[in-house]
Amino acid sequence: MSRAFVKEDDEETAGFKYDSAHTQKLLEWLRIQEKKLDFLLNDPKGQAVEASKRDKWIKETESSISAAREKLGMNS
Repeated sequence: MSRAFVKEDDEETAGFKYDSAHTQKLLEWLRIQEKKLDFLLNDPKGQAVEASKRDKWIKETESSISAAREKLGMNS
């Protein structure tokens, strides 16, 4: 088969595909972390977690969300 009609990815296209996939994974991870934070703050089962553990998880989750938003350029 002739390779005349086969499009090969160049480095720029490959880099774009990688960046796009990475961004999608980061957005999905951010959505999960926001859902986790909402659970810890608002759900009765989340509020039933031991206070010191819950406070630690809330701080860690908020920090992770902030870092992810910064990486994505979504500073709010």
